[in-house]
Amino acid sequence: MQMQILGLFAQEKAGKPSNDCLQQALALVRRKLKALRSRRIPMEELVIKQRLSRELENYRQLSPPARAAMQLEATGRSLRAGQHVRFIYTLGKPGVQAWDLPGSINPAMIDIARYSKLLLRAAHAVLEPFGFAEDSLAGLVGEIPARQLPLPFPRSAVHWTFK
Repeated sequence: MQMQILGLFAQEKAGKPSNDCLQQALALVRRKLKALRSRRIPMEELVIKQRLSRELENYRQLSPPARAAMQLEATGRSLRAGQHVRFIYTLGKPGVQAWDLPGSINPAMIDIARYSKLLLRAAHAVLEPFGFAEDSLAGLVGEIPARQLPLPFPRSAVHWTFK
C-alpha cells in the first residue's frame, strides 16, 4: 500500500501531491481497509517477518516473534537470536501463529483489528509529511466515526492547507 501511495505521488508534476492526489491516497487506504475487513487480502500478505533479538530462554516477556519461535520449537525446529521468524497475528492467546507450522491457519482467527492498526500506521508513515495526524487519518478513512476524532478534522475533508 505504501508503494502504491508513493506511486500516486510520483505521477504528480508539482513538487507536492495535489488535494486530488491526496484524496486518491485516502481512497486507496479505505479500499485496503475494506478488503482487510472482508478478508479479501491473501493470508500470505499478512505474514509478519521479524528477527529474534535474543535466545528464547533470555526473554523475560515473550514478544510476538518469540511466541512464534516457541511454537516452532515445540515441533522440533529451533531458532536462534538473529534469525527471522514469520507469523500471523491471531485472536486470543498466544496472539500469534507461526507461519511455518505444519497445517493451516484458520482465517477466522486472524486479528483484523491489529492488522487495521498496522495498515493505518503504514499509511500514516507516508502521509504524515502532508499534515495528516495519525488520529485524524483514521477518521478520514472511516476507521472511527468523525465525532470521536481528537482533532477538528471533518470526516469528509476535501481541502488541506500545507505549510
